[in-house]
Amino acid sequence: MKDFFTMTFLVALFGAGVRMAVPLIYASVGDCFLEKAGAIGISIEGEMLFGSLFSYIVALKTGSLWLGVLAGGLAGMFVSLIPAIWSVLLKQDQSITGIMFNIFAAGFTNFLNRIVFGTNNANIAIATFPIVKIPLLSKIPFIGPVFFEQSLLTYGAVIFALIMFFVMKKTKLGLLLTSVGEDPKVAQSCGVNVYRFRILSYMFCGFAAGIGGASLVLGSVGAFSEGVTSGRGFICLAIVILARWNPLVAVLASFTFGSIEALQIRLQVMGSSLPFQFFVALPYLITIVVLAIGGRNLRAPKELGLPFDKESR
Repeated sequence: MKDFFTMTFLVALFGAGVRMAVPLIYASVGDCFLEKAGAIGISIEGEMLFGSLFSYIVALKTGSLWLGVLAGGLAGMFVSLIPAIWSVLLKQDQSITGIMFNIFAAGFTNFLNRIVFGTNNANIAIATFPIVKIPLLSKIPFIGPVFFEQSLLTYGAVIFALIMFFVMKKTKLGLLLTSVGEDPKVAQSCGVNVYRFRILSYMFCGFAAGIGGASLVLGSVGAFSEGVTSGRGFICLAIVILARWNPLVAVLASFTFGSIEALQIRLQVMGSSLPFQFFVALPYLITIVVLAIGGRNLRAPKELGLPFDKESR
């Protein structure tokens, strides 16, 4: 433990924290968009699972990591239609629908994995996205190695969050998004098809969550394993709440949780008298504590989680 606060240790810790934050950034930013439209993104855990599996299969079979990322996004977008239709068109409870979809996703991705790769779960490891150093910026002490020696997926996640912040705050689409989440009947009276808008929001969130799953497998792990997302979708839900549905704040929150996850791995490697299960549970324990403290006095979208019925008055 004597090397805990050395510069080398801290650079490695926070650099790993940035890498582990990437799947959280993609999924949580996508969920910010969905929840501003009035729908709860509980299903993003399952969408990340589908994205991670199909990105791995396509990248393994084609040899292209970028085709794998695209396949992961499309897989997440396609399966998001399941909770979208049940929640938006059939007006079922969004929480129950999302939880049931996650259970289905866990079982079905395990089934597909065993169909494709057999029952021993020993999938072939593939090369992940390489590190790309940003000239000059990567030479800055401490900050450079942590933030500017990352993969293209990492830089893409930050750019994605910046674009979504601009779209949600500064464009007509963002204004329509807010109106659908705050008062869908007013939005409908102005000519907005609320059903279509929310279904498309589900699909966009599913695409982002699928890329998040792909970035987990192709950016760091290098192989698909059953339950590889390990509850990251639920951490994303907490991130969105803590970020107050702001994509840029979601990036900072994702980095915080990514660093906590990196810390628990290093604590296990360094040795401790505590059982390893404690360190595995540490990120989720901190998620609960932070959410309990920081989740008070929230101003959520007014119609969040409520089904829309254009016939009712």
